[in-house]
Amino acid sequence: MFFKCRNCGGNIVYDPDKKAMCCPHCDSLDSEEKVDSPALTETLKVTCASCGAPVDIKEHTSATRCPNCGNYFVIDERVTGSFKPHLIIPFKLGKNTAKDLLRKEFDKRPFTPQGFMTNASLDKMEGTYVPFFMYDYHSDMNYQAVGTKVRHWSDGSYEYTETSYYDVTRAMNADFDKVPVDASIAMDDGLMDLIEPYNYTELEGHQDKYLSGFLSEKYNMGERELTPRAEQKVIKDSQEMLHASVSGYATLTEVNETISPTKKAVDYALLPVWEYIYGYQGKEYKYHVNGQTGKVLGETPVAKGKVIAYGCTVFGLMAAFGFLIRAILLVM
Repeated sequence: MFFKCRNCGGNIVYDPDKKAMCCPHCDSLDSEEKVDSPALTETLKVTCASCGAPVDIKEHTSATRCPNCGNYFVIDERVTGSFKPHLIIPFKLGKNTAKDLLRKEFDKRPFTPQGFMTNASLDKMEGTYVPFFMYDYHSDMNYQAVGTKVRHWSDGSYEYTETSYYDVTRAMNADFDKVPVDASIAMDDGLMDLIEPYNYTELEGHQDKYLSGFLSEKYNMGERELTPRAEQKVIKDSQEMLHASVSGYATLTEVNETISPTKKAVDYALLPVWEYIYGYQGKEYKYHVNGQTGKVLGETPVAKGKVIAYGCTVFGLMAAFGFLIRAILLVM
């Protein structure tokens, strides 16, 4: 599907700053009309509804941009049926804001290559919706341990130590709502765990229009396949809750701990991430900005020329300082 402006026929995209569908050609707001795109072929090609050019589609792509005309469109087959998302957090931060966040994070680092954060380079940044499954769980927790408390005192002649032993038990239960697990092979699990958390109170019912102006992919790992990761998160948080409820003991020896998570419901959701890829000396450096909270992740490349120049400068200053000290000593 393609979102066309009713006023000028241009490509309407979702603008996070204006929180509205915006036409970049005539500046009209919420003037979109949906145009169905030709069906995806067996060879993973689709005809651009705007310019008619053939576009190659990757295996899991659900929203993309035409390389010929630059307009954004959504692959109908990838957002319907079993691939229809239930929930979405629309982009809250526009591209310019994401650029500023990256500059603030990395501009002050002394050895970054020239051109690393220029406008021309940062313009390559793309907003991407990453597929997630959101799990609801009920967790039953039981804990048994032997705790000790130690008391010391003196009567003037002798020192006394008293150790008291306690049976410590806890029985708790908790409900976990919307435990997130990314469902994208392309996205590193550890990276997506780091870019969390999102503010999940801002999840809303999915609307296709939010995808216009961004890239997106459908889930490529199933809900059942990802259930163990969700359970691991629930068990970890349950353990932290249990252990936080036990305090005040000198020692604590665990006897038994059981955590029984029960899955109640699963939702398919899309969450926003800005991606910037910078190529330097044959290596790709990837940067990610949480499209809702602004959290930044990435490692800066190091320009060896700057490091050498810095070392030479420091060495030269030290040599000059040493020469000055020797000269003063000779005069004295």
